[in-house]
Amino acid sequence: MLLQILTQNSTFLINFFIVTAGRSLDMLSTYYVTAKLKLETNKLARKIGWKGMMLMQIPILILGSLDLYLAIFIFLWSLYLCANNLESSWYVRKKGEEKYYEELREMLRQTPVRKIVIGEISMILSFSFSGILILILVFIFNDLIAAFFISLAMICHGVLGSYRSLSYLISLRKTAINDKKELES
Repeated sequence: MLLQILTQNSTFLINFFIVTAGRSLDMLSTYYVTAKLKLETNKLARKIGWKGMMLMQIPILILGSLDLYLAIFIFLWSLYLCANNLESSWYVRKKGEEKYYEELREMLRQTPVRKIVIGEISMILSFSFSGILILILVFIFNDLIAAFFISLAMICHGVLGSYRSLSYLISLRKTAINDKKELES
């Protein structure tokens, strides 16, 4: 049956490509940041390792290939996971996975849980709240214009947030380099 679907329906192949692209982005970005899986937040993934994670992709790829909307969902979620993996990966890569892991453990040991929770709920405040609002506006109020403006706000936040963060870090880097040169002089 699977062979029949593959040969008769190019939609399956398009969906397969979409899902494969998304899952590849997540897996490659995970490997880039935490090849030893010390920093992997998914407990199951840490437990089963890379081989197990690769095997788990097979049913995801097949199921996602059966429907375009499911393929898009898997792609976007994988893209968000990839983006999350890459956020501050420059620091992890420079520090080293083991050293970063130990540094993180020590900082967490010293920090009250409430401060950790406050610092880490940004995904709920941005993605979850926006997604819920879009669903309510589209499916309950049939208000596509409001959903458009929420989507536009998300786009602006993505672009401007990245720009501001990069500008700050590059400026801080230049200052640190200049300060080091002055000390050496």
